[in-house]
Amino acid sequence: MPARVVNPTHLSDLAGRGLVTRAGSSTAAQDRTLPLLPVFSSLVSQGAVQRGSVMACTGGAAMSLALALAAGPSQQGAWVGAIGMASLGLAAAAEAGVVLERLVSVIEPGSDHLWAEALAACIDGFDVLLLGPGTQQVRTGTARRLMARLRARGAVAITVGAPVFGGDLRFECTSATWLGLGDGHGVAQGRVAEVALTGRRVPQTRRAEFWLPSADGQVRAVGAPATAPVVPLRRTG
Repeated sequence: MPARVVNPTHLSDLAGRGLVTRAGSSTAAQDRTLPLLPVFSSLVSQGAVQRGSVMACTGGAAMSLALALAAGPSQQGAWVGAIGMASLGLAAAAEAGVVLERLVSVIEPGSDHLWAEALAACIDGFDVLLLGPGTQQVRTGTARRLMARLRARGAVAITVGAPVFGGDLRFECTSATWLGLGDGHGVAQGRVAEVALTGRRVPQTRRAEFWLPSADGQVRAVGAPATAPVVPLRRTG
């Protein structure tokens, strides 16, 4: 089933039909956390993020990183709402691990007032929000009120190109190198990205290297073996 594209005014209808999990429910998390992919355990304590948090992604592989961060909650049953991400690639989201059946792309509104209404509806309707550059149109005061609502509801925001919403955790891709490309020739086989994590609850900068993505499109720690199909041996003599 492909990802849904909806108008923000229809979110309540989806919720009423049981198609959207209200943020803050216990269906996708235990206690007050949302699980991330195990690969991020080297950066994030206990491999989970507190509900009500804002994770800001910056740098050359920011979009891939944001999708990978959303993949963990998505695979555990959380609904993900994407807004302000006109260039969101569904194939890339699926390869990163996001479950497309629980991904909703929200039509972008126009004015600041409509943005505020749309984002408030998303906060009420989804466990995870992917906020792209389009949401940067929101005024600073409006953004503060929306993030207060996010914390009260227990949703999690992952931002790309939207610093107006701040960030409790900041994931910066400090370097990104594609492998397999030569001087005007070759085929991209994967991208190695160094990610630095900072934040109010992070006393010292943490760093790790990931494939974003690896040759098979997955997110992996550098040095981790890629999964390969098991081929049974056949006796030849």
